[in-house]
Amino acid sequence: MAVGSLSSLFLYPLGGYIADYQGRIKLIAYMTFAYGTSFLVPAFTETWQMLTVGIFIQNLVTFYFPARQALIADSIPPEQRGIGFAATTAIPSAFGITAPFVGGWLIETLGIRRAMRGLYFSGFFIAAAIALFRLKFLKETVENPRRLDLSLSRLPRLLYDSYRSVFSVLGVVSRQLWTLSLLTSTCVFFASLASSFWIVRASEIIGLSVQQWGTVMLFSGLVSVVFGIPAGGVADRLPKRWIAGVGLILGAVQSFLYLYSANFTHVMLLACFSSLTNSFMNPAFQSLFADMTPREQRGRVLASIGGGGVWLMRGAYGSGVLGRAMQTVGSLVSGYVYSYDSSLPWVVMSGALLILGCMLIALVREPERAEI
Repeated sequence: MAVGSLSSLFLYPLGGYIADYQGRIKLIAYMTFAYGTSFLVPAFTETWQMLTVGIFIQNLVTFYFPARQALIADSIPPEQRGIGFAATTAIPSAFGITAPFVGGWLIETLGIRRAMRGLYFSGFFIAAAIALFRLKFLKETVENPRRLDLSLSRLPRLLYDSYRSVFSVLGVVSRQLWTLSLLTSTCVFFASLASSFWIVRASEIIGLSVQQWGTVMLFSGLVSVVFGIPAGGVADRLPKRWIAGVGLILGAVQSFLYLYSANFTHVMLLACFSSLTNSFMNPAFQSLFADMTPREQRGRVLASIGGGGVWLMRGAYGSGVLGRAMQTVGSLVSGYVYSYDSSLPWVVMSGALLILGCMLIALVREPERAEI
């Protein structure tokens, strides 16, 4: 997981640069196909080393993520960003709501090798279809785009220009956006300490089967679908920093309670409450970033200090070089922390989220006028 996060750092500035100057759509579509192709590596192999290669390739091409985030932010009116970002999470979640349950059933029925191989192949074909859909139906939001030379011979110069452009943008980023990014990226680091081990603890210590964990994810996903869009609407009406900060504080309590979960029912209830917290918290984070970032610099800012977010009982997602770097270090350290004491990742995470939630409420100030 750490290797995957690390690989994504190399090309993130390039993604933000292309997104701001040439446009969002082609980058998103072509790299979605490349993302799907990475599933073929573990589909044909059965070693953790080759799985690492697949994850490395998969994360290497995620430099299109800033373009996708910028496209969403561009396409939603500022006064409806909470509900807009919530919809971009809730609607895809509705399509995949049964996936964890079906995946668990396939693994227990066919065995993990046959099931995972089939699921990896399915991932490739689905990603290819999504790439074609994005290329055909998404509409460009960049006005008067430049035509960049994206040939292999120009790649070194393009990388240099993209890194230089990203760092020049950082000089004009507002103090409030820096504060938000640093707090969010720190959240990503501490959440990454536990992100790979929620299911491990559920299996090894609590005693859940693979299918039971799939059932937990099914019902927690249902909560996200049902409450996601209404929660986003709340983020449009109330101060977003309060929603994000209180979400982190509640997340601290829920993470600590996971250590006292002793059976399937405990895990199920906690997962549903955590999904409800996620439904409020993450649209607030995304809206805050969009509100503070000028449209013409959005791709490069998101590629550099985009921050990320926390998905309680699922993991963390680092966005931009800063967020991904925090996720890389957190993922790398997490295995050693868990090996030292299997409860320590959640103890540290809960304490950190509690402090960071209070800091976010106290230090972040929302702009009087949101960027379009």
